[in-house]
Amino acid sequence: MKNKLLLMCVMLAFIGSVSLFAAGAQANTKYPARPINVSVHSGAGGGSDVWARKVSALMEQELGVKFIVTNREGGNGGVAANYVWNQPHDGYNIIGGSETAMTYVVNGAFDKNALTWDWLISGGSPGVIIVLNGSPYKTFQEMVSAAKANPDTVKVGNSGIGKTWHLKVDMINKFADIPFKHSPYNSSGAAMVALLSKEVDAVSCAAGEAVQYIQSGDARPLVMTEKEAFSFPKAGSVPAVTDTFPQLARYLPMNQFLSLMYPHDVPQEVKTVLEGAFKKIMVSKEMKDFIDEQLSVTYGLSGQPARDMAAAMERNFSWFTFDLGLAKVEPTAAGIARP
Repeated sequence: MKNKLLLMCVMLAFIGSVSLFAAGAQANTKYPARPINVSVHSGAGGGSDVWARKVSALMEQELGVKFIVTNREGGNGGVAANYVWNQPHDGYNIIGGSETAMTYVVNGAFDKNALTWDWLISGGSPGVIIVLNGSPYKTFQEMVSAAKANPDTVKVGNSGIGKTWHLKVDMINKFADIPFKHSPYNSSGAAMVALLSKEVDAVSCAAGEAVQYIQSGDARPLVMTEKEAFSFPKAGSVPAVTDTFPQLARYLPMNQFLSLMYPHDVPQEVKTVLEGAFKKIMVSKEMKDFIDEQLSVTYGLSGQPARDMAAAMERNFSWFTFDLGLAKVEPTAAGIARP
């Protein structure tokens, strides 16, 4: 009997020591110790997708773990936002996003504001409206005249109702009284396919999303949905929409930004690792070359500066959406003050 009790005590002590060792090993495991999942909040081929995959690939090299990128489009970004929010806040589930996140709340996609997240903001590209190279519209003014003559017949594709590229055209509709017809898709990539198949007459998108089609000769830019002209390789200078409609200057700029984002309450040690890797890749030649190819400006923001930029942009986008009459939720309901 004594021998059995002794054996049991030895076994319990052994099990306890193994458990403590395992717990200690787990506690000492440095982040990241396994693959990181990136949920892109829009479809394949658009700016959010292309940038998320590029940044993830470079972060993967820097951190030595796989970044598994999955498109979770739908719900104006809400599918990805809610998916990531409902996973453990441990840094292993993040979002590949864009300025679309600025309208999560007012579009009813997600019920928490921009300060719910932390941000790694890479860069962004100016907005443009493009047509096929064989389009009858040689200038933006010709496209405007056609819309006036036949309201709601000139179809302009975009990456989704309530997103930036839709908002910019709706700005023209509402504040310049031009009756373009909106044709929404799940990404700018899908809108481009619609343009190539002639489902739409034009596409509102980022310059970086359009550049390959312009350089190939399939499309040409008509107007920048910005306050300044912009020079495209092989296409020359493209005029600003404010040249035609000066009254729109008060609503611009509405800048694109591409980012990775994760819940603000992830552990600080996780943030330190992600921000450190992000800062390194943003100064790499590969990233700089990519930004040049995308006709983009560099932001390279993380930590508090990125949060400040996101909060300011959320105020601008949210109230602009509300003033257009497109908001499903009033911004003040989520603590978003008018700028």
